[in-house]
Formats: sequence, structure tokens, C-alpha cells
Amino acid sequence: MPKTQILEIGTDPARRPSQDLDAAFAIRRAVFCVEQGVSEAEEIDGLDEICRQYLVVTGGIAVGTARTLSLSTGGTKIERVAILKPHRRMGIGRVLMIHIMDNTPPPMALNAQIAVKRFYAELGFVAEGSIFEEAGIEHIHMTHRRSS
Repeated sequence: MPKTQILEIGTDPARRPSQDLDAAFAIRRAVFCVEQGVSEAEEIDGLDEICRQYLVVTGGIAVGTARTLSLSTGGTKIERVAILKPHRRMGIGRVLMIHIMDNTPPPMALNAQIAVKRFYAELGFVAEGSIFEEAGIEHIHMTHRRSS
């Protein structure tokens, strides 16, 4: 696997490189809107300005993204984890998640698509509650309480 770099794009709009954000949004559109049929209105939800964004670059190519949202109740929600299809099953998603987990204080939560629930469980996330639908896709709420 070529060298993988995780770029963190902070919450200060004045300090966000627009090309990095554009790349992150392009990945999200490709994965969620084109592949999975989520409407762009649902995908671009207006919360990006207050989220920390992550961009995965492998061999000089942007291949993945995620964002984290600080919750008013404490903790962090990991959202919009997406890896472009040709780059899946290469460990890139795991590298991204470990980077986020190593740099995010607990507790952490996410709403996992059922198809990738096992991926998150292998990282220590635990399913809570019932399956629910979000953007037409079945999800389950998962939490991680690893001590810092």
C-alpha cells in the first residue's frame, strides 16, 4: 500500500484549505449519493462548518474522508466515514478510524450502516438499541468508551 496520510481540517473556516474540503465532499458524494442513492440535501446537512473533517490521501490521491462532531452532551460523534470503492478492503478505513480514535477523547459514538457494523465492532464499538433507518439505509447506534 502506498504511503497513507490523514489530513485534519479544523473547524475554523478561515484556515480550511478549500481544495481539501472539496476533495472530502467529492468522496462523500461519490460514496453516499452516487453509490448508495442518498440525496445531496441529506448528505450535505449544514453541519460541516462545525465539524472537524478528515481527508485520507494515499499515493497523492484523496481516497477517503470522515468528520467528527462535538456533542453538547459531551463526547464526539464520528460521521460520514467514506472510502472510494477502488480503495476499500486495503486497510485504509481502519487507518482512518484508528487515527480519529487516537485523537478524540471518549466517549465516541457513530451510527453504523448495518453492512459495516462488524468493521466498527472490530475497532471496539458496541451496538446499542434497535436498527433504524437513516437516509433510506439501515443503521445501528454504536458507542466506544475506551479510556484516554
